[in-house]
Amino acid sequence: RSAHRGLGRPDHLSRDDGCRTAEPGFFHKGRHSMPKLIIHSPAGTFDAADRQRVAGALMALGLDCEALPDSPLVRSTVWTYFAEYAADAVFMGDAPARLPVVTLQIYVLAGGLDAAGKRRLIKEATAILDRRPEGTSVAPVYVAIQEVAAENWGIFGNPGDLAALRASASDAQAI
Repeated sequence: RSAHRGLGRPDHLSRDDGCRTAEPGFFHKGRHSMPKLIIHSPAGTFDAADRQRVAGALMALGLDCEALPDSPLVRSTVWTYFAEYAADAVFMGDAPARLPVVTLQIYVLAGGLDAAGKRRLIKEATAILDRRPEGTSVAPVYVAIQEVAAENWGIFGNPGDLAALRASASDAQAI
């Protein structure tokens, strides 16, 4: 298996969803938010080029699963963090990990994903993050989707608003 399988933007993620245009400047009023992704892995699982490709592929997948416009604005609000751990700090049971185990934590506003979107996000994110060696039967990847109520999600000092983000213009400028 290739160490880089699943990366890039598949054709089925390209889209034009015809989202409505919101009033100018709505983003700066702080009325919405985007998912945050934290990828936990043993040090060396992803090199710099891998991190760039993985962040892009997960962003594209997340936008599509949440039915968000693929605009400079929305892209700039998807934040991905890579948290690496020393080999002696990652375990499978009570033994040091023998595989490049990866956990993806996804924080989203409640209601942003339906059941089908969650299943798709889990399946395709697993494929994007899979770094198992040849001959390993399953991808050692956990995906945890954590839904946060809008009143518990702050961005730039204001609560999040999924509807406003979905209604943003496809050419809205990045933050």
